[in-house]
Amino acid sequence: MLLRTTLLAIAFAVLGTVSASAQTPVPTPVQPPSLGGLRPCYVAATEAQREFVVVQGQNFTPFAKIDIFLDDILQTLPDPQPQAAYDGTLSGSVPAPFIDEGQRTFTLRATEHDTLANSAIATSKVTRLSVEQSPAAAATSDRVRFRGRGFTDLTLPIYMHYVYAGKSKQTISLGLPTGDCGLFSVKRKQFPFKKSPQVGVWTIQFDQKPNYDPKASPRVPLTVKVRKAPKIKPKRSPAR
Repeated sequence: MLLRTTLLAIAFAVLGTVSASAQTPVPTPVQPPSLGGLRPCYVAATEAQREFVVVQGQNFTPFAKIDIFLDDILQTLPDPQPQAAYDGTLSGSVPAPFIDEGQRTFTLRATEHDTLANSAIATSKVTRLSVEQSPAAAATSDRVRFRGRGFTDLTLPIYMHYVYAGKSKQTISLGLPTGDCGLFSVKRKQFPFKKSPQVGVWTIQFDQKPNYDPKASPRVPLTVKVRKAPKIKPKRSPAR
């Protein structure tokens, strides 16, 4: 016990001889609030069908009320108002902004309601889920261009399912989508069949499932009406 007491006394004595500057603790830098975990691109099928942006934040004031903005527009969210946790983290979700066509960048901002300086911003992209055929009207054997976007699983191919009377008649792979927002652009026959397709209403469904599923997500159906080609009457030679 005496030895232990003596050692403790020496330790305190040594600490007591350290300069005053060394005794002052170095403050830990305060990290500003930040947001992370956003995906590269979010999809909007309709105004009512939009993917959710998961909000993951840190370094906010514990228990602070948080305002969420998309493109500087305050979002009206269900009660209770978003609030930082005891450790300054923030978690939740908000629907991605709606877009009529194409794709664009958007900003997500989280700001403490009572301390506006405590704010964090992150950016991502939003795209409209869509497929279009160009030209819109064509013979079934014509080569047309199909363009689409919103197929954001870049590890899965895009498929075209030719559906007639609720049954899949043929499926074609278009390869993997490209870019953050899952784009594709291909040129091929509108109906790559050996025989002419049946007359009637067809659906060409674009999705990322190898087998036709009418409830696949995401999916874009194109309706094509196949009609009989008009018969061309031979021209009569003028009478002589």
